[in-house]
Amino acid sequence: MRTHHTPVFLKEAVYALDIKKNEQYIDATYGEGGHAREIVRNGGLLLAIDADIEQVNKDANTFKIVHGNFADIQEIAKQEGCLSVSGILFDFGLSMRQIREGGKGFSFENLNDSLDMRLSDKGMSASDYLNNADHETLQHDLMKYSEDIHSKEIANKIIQQRSVKAIETVQDLLHIVDTVVQRNMMTRRKTYARIFQALRIVINNEIENIKKALNGALNITKTDGKIVVITFHSIEDRVVKSFARSKSEYLIESIVDVGRNRQLAQFERSAVLRVLTII
Repeated sequence: MRTHHTPVFLKEAVYALDIKKNEQYIDATYGEGGHAREIVRNGGLLLAIDADIEQVNKDANTFKIVHGNFADIQEIAKQEGCLSVSGILFDFGLSMRQIREGGKGFSFENLNDSLDMRLSDKGMSASDYLNNADHETLQHDLMKYSEDIHSKEIANKIIQQRSVKAIETVQDLLHIVDTVVQRNMMTRRKTYARIFQALRIVINNEIENIKKALNGALNITKTDGKIVVITFHSIEDRVVKSFARSKSEYLIESIVDVGRNRQLAQFERSAVLRVLTII
């Protein structure tokens, strides 16, 4: 089990940015700062963004880090005087600290964690959503964003259970899933992961944020600059791919097949590295 954070595609993502000394780069999803440090080590000037205030405060004396949502990258860059940048990095994964130690219910292994799942402290928590969303919305969201065959029945069970007892902890939610998926633990764990993915997407408005972020990034990246994107599941990757194809007159899309050059770590196996080069 990983107990510390190792950046996904660290060398490959920063290499794809094609760092030029003393030119401006943005790490729009700072996290634990692994990619940011590599950008600076290669000579880039760095602006970093993160929605998690704990991540920002931890390294505020090391880098220029703005507390904000990556969706607002264009506005944040303008406020910081970064009107034209040479490269932008988006890593849409969570850090190990957020998963293991955040206490917000991101991991289905932390049974006693509250079902919060907010990357910031704003908006509705996962518990609020599960206990208050109407039946149709709950079914739609779980089916769309988990892509799990059991999601409709799980939504039905959530509606039943919350009328008896509020759903507040990770364990509460897993108990509901277990009443639906009564197969082996491997099958249940896959469903756990998909349902938790769906909730994180909904609570943090991730899909719309990605769309807005990519458009903002395109507007502030100069010709020959790179927008490097690391995705971790097919839903967000489809958003990036669709964006690239819709903007084909402005950029060239490529995929870096990291696995051809080295063995992938277990935590990298679901990740996809796309590079959008501005033309």
